[in-house]
Amino acid sequence: MKIKRSIGLGIGFTFSFAVIALSFQNCAQQQNMSSLSSSSNSGDATTDLSGDAALKASELDEPVPVDSKQTLESMMSLLNLSPADINKTEVNAEINYRRNLLAPRGDLAFISSPAMIAMTSLAGVVCKQAVAKEKKGTRDLFKFIDFTKGPSAYGKVGAYNTFAAMAQRFWMRNPTEDEKKAITETVDAYFSTLDATAMGKATESEKLATFICTGMLSLPESYLM
Repeated sequence: MKIKRSIGLGIGFTFSFAVIALSFQNCAQQQNMSSLSSSSNSGDATTDLSGDAALKASELDEPVPVDSKQTLESMMSLLNLSPADINKTEVNAEINYRRNLLAPRGDLAFISSPAMIAMTSLAGVVCKQAVAKEKKGTRDLFKFIDFTKGPSAYGKVGAYNTFAAMAQRFWMRNPTEDEKKAITETVDAYFSTLDATAMGKATESEKLATFICTGMLSLPESYLM
């Protein structure tokens, strides 16, 4: 199990680097992947997440795979997000784009590279909603990150403490020694990409918060409960 956790940490954090880069730098555009599942799901309808009661798993329209419903509901619950807290158009687009690639809930046997990429991309979109919420309200998940200042204001300690706090919430336990080491290495790697100018930019704090959240939320232990 220790090996699986280490592999999971590495995959989650690596993919989240890519997600944040694409999200904030607009380096690439999504390509339609519906052809991957059209042969077996040609009758599937897209999910409409609009409306006051949107995003509750029990109320999402069939025949969208139940795993997509449960995964989204689980992510929103972990981040304490309600339908009113999110950009429904953005989440709509992502869940419909990824819905047939997500691993069945609770089944590690179905974890694959495409499933991890899909999960990390979805986590990135959901985490952006959490960051936007806390930027304009009370900080909870990101209480160690100051969105009005750059990363130099709180440094690696703030980033590490954010990772640790999310581990306690998502996993309901403290990180193991191996996980602490992986988190420290991830924080060091992330900060090595920031120059002096970036360290002073408040926008970089938003990117960092989204990166941490995406890396943690996309780990199998967080969502395969």
